[in-house]
Amino acid sequence: MSTTSSSRRKPRTTASSRLGLVLVAALAAACGARPRETFVTYFNGDHGVSVRHPASWRSDQAEQDGVWYRYFLAPPKAPQGRAPVSVTLLSGAMNVTVEQYAETYLAGHGVVSTRPEERQGVPGRSWTFASADGATRYRLLLLALGGRVVGLYGQADASAAEVYATVLDEMWSSLTIERPDLYPVRTWKEQRATLGVPESWRETRRFSGGGTLLVQYVSPPLATDRGHETVHASLTVTFEKVPEGGGLDPYYEAARRKLSENYQVASHSAFKSGYVDVMKTETPVAISFLKRFYFAEGGRGCSLTFEARDDVFPRASRWADYIASTLRLGDAVGEAK
Repeated sequence: MSTTSSSRRKPRTTASSRLGLVLVAALAAACGARPRETFVTYFNGDHGVSVRHPASWRSDQAEQDGVWYRYFLAPPKAPQGRAPVSVTLLSGAMNVTVEQYAETYLAGHGVVSTRPEERQGVPGRSWTFASADGATRYRLLLLALGGRVVGLYGQADASAAEVYATVLDEMWSSLTIERPDLYPVRTWKEQRATLGVPESWRETRRFSGGGTLLVQYVSPPLATDRGHETVHASLTVTFEKVPEGGGLDPYYEAARRKLSENYQVASHSAFKSGYVDVMKTETPVAISFLKRFYFAEGGRGCSLTFEARDDVFPRASRWADYIASTLRLGDAVGEAK
């Protein structure tokens, strides 16, 4: 688990500077401007989809008639009020074209525009439309994925549609069909290994020495804490020698012995040609979970360690499975090319 934060001390403000800040805020409000949003990524492993959304938006989900829905609701203007903007991520079976599927949403509304769309090689179409009285604006994006539909449906009060336009643009452009077979491939020739890592995960550190190679990645923001700092998951890829040139079991036992007693194993199971452990660790300030995969080939061991704070781990755990499924070692590297 890793977080990003700012430790800068706030500058001293004078009466005149405070007045200036008040005037700037008042001018921004008069112009309908909004504070810059902090976006986080929502990932769902069951439906193989991810989308970025403002961290301040409330989220919930439901399922009806075989269609799964994840709702993202903008903060209401008044306590207990209705959200001025909502976006629904949806996934379900589809035995018609996306144009036919869209008719349920478009019926009785005036279509403003429509265009073809594509995400990760999956074709679809998007529409913008409005209610007959113009009081409500809508957006719809549908993708046809082998007998399934995946999409976004947005609804906004006319007065809020322009204010939230850039937010909706960001959400629409971020919709991703998570296809591990299309993840960018990282290749380590000396280790005879490759791994697919999503574009949204970035490398943060690399270390080699003593026959060991360690590479670390960090996920996109998955949540924010009370101080509005972003919360991430991390991935550490480690290549090292297996004791006495052994296989998976000697490597697993040796790797487990290196961990302190603070790492409590909650579960252990097989994963492809290796093992996977889920572990819990605690510090005075946080509880984290780890999902660690172990593989061995030709006297070399490889571990993939995913770590996230306890409140973030459930949503990142399946992403770990997606990434780990792409690992290729030894002869399998040539087969993957």
